[in-house]
Amino acid sequence: MNGYELLRILYGLFLGVFLIVMGALTFTAKDEPGIGFRIGYTYLSERARRRANRVSGAGIMLTGVLLILLSFFLPMPWLMAVLLSCFGVIIPVTYLVAKREYELEELSEEAPEKPERKIRPPRVGKYLALQTVFVGLSLVLLINGKLPDREISILIFVQLFLLALTVPFSQPLVFQLAPKFKGKMALGFAKAMTVVSAMVALQLAVAALKPKASPLLVVLMLLVSLGAIFYAVFVALTSAYEEGYY
Repeated sequence: MNGYELLRILYGLFLGVFLIVMGALTFTAKDEPGIGFRIGYTYLSERARRRANRVSGAGIMLTGVLLILLSFFLPMPWLMAVLLSCFGVIIPVTYLVAKREYELEELSEEAPEKPERKIRPPRVGKYLALQTVFVGLSLVLLINGKLPDREISILIFVQLFLLALTVPFSQPLVFQLAPKFKGKMALGFAKAMTVVSAMVALQLAVAALKPKASPLLVVLMLLVSLGAIFYAVFVALTSAYEEGYY
């Protein structure tokens, strides 16, 4: 087993276990602060919140198990693609489930009062610009043939996915269902995705240098990757707290 394979497996194990724990907490969440699916209709309906927590919690746990299993076979870029693809399915499906539960509840009893005020969308232009720069640098490395493995170029699609995901935060219609919306959570999520995009660009730059494999480099890249991911999660949760969502 070479250093890259060890890094890949450790990455999958750490992230997989983290997702399983978070998924279990989400699945069993009742009304604990900061736990559970906390956007959109879940603020307007207890029934929608419970159902959304069950669906998203199960999806997150399955994603964690899948990452652990696939870490023994797939290269790291594919693992990141699997992770983003899973969340790309979990989030909209859970939102639609919450929406359906809220509408069913609304048919059976008086609908909760919704906020009528207009909400000014937050400005995420600087985060979009930074992510565009990171994607541009990665594309330059790919076009110039600096990347040693073509499969690593999948990370560029991860960056593009993050960039595309950041755009809706400038028009966060989902978050407007929350009466206390101020834009802090949307900005926090945009910042978190920018941090991950920067981490991917750094990984590609290191790969382009084609350094000699060593245990120290493996440990260093593992720490940088996990540190960036956990910092991004911290930023997202902190911004949600500042928004007053929990």
